[in-house]
Amino acid sequence: MPLPTFAPPATPAPKSDTLTRTQAAARLELNPAGVDKLVRAGILSTPITATEVEHLTGRDRLQVTSGALTVLRTDAREEADRTKYPADPRRWMGFHVEHSDHELEAASLRWWRSDPAKVVDNELFVVTVATFPVAAYRILERADSITRADEDVPRHHYAGQLLARVHPGMSVTYPQNTPGHLRRMAKQIMDSRIVVSSGGPIGYLEPKTT
Repeated sequence: MPLPTFAPPATPAPKSDTLTRTQAAARLELNPAGVDKLVRAGILSTPITATEVEHLTGRDRLQVTSGALTVLRTDAREEADRTKYPADPRRWMGFHVEHSDHELEAASLRWWRSDPAKVVDNELFVVTVATFPVAAYRILERADSITRADEDVPRHHYAGQLLARVHPGMSVTYPQNTPGHLRRMAKQIMDSRIVVSSGGPIGYLEPKTT
């Protein structure tokens, strides 16, 4: 009997680099709404690629062993509501990778219900989108406070020095005038994930209690 003849091997289908929203959420340990924030902030593109998501996976959660870190949990960029702040010249609220440094500061450092003494004392202030750090500041002082007509608790504006920020493609820059010890801390922050519990946008990462 002659030797058998085999059919030619099937050519494997090229592996897709595109992920669905649900797949990206599972890999990043987020809910789909968190993935939507990352897309609207320009951190992830559409369609979402596995390469981009891989760049964000595997990060350790930042932990504080002493002191406290102020954390702003912000949304993606949207037009500022001039009806709430008629005297505020900001164009944007929230984060986007294409923000200028000036736009980023205006959107990040005001106006927040917070404990100004604690924020100034903590010194470091981190901006996150869906647990991923996108900017870090050294808080210098409370610059101003306002109380809305329909509120009885003031909101605060802080003056700060930019230590690190995210740009398109998830590249991170660190200004040259950053002191060495703060640059090392900023790099650890920007390579991490930060999870805090808070009733509002401002929260504090503090040592775990047993």
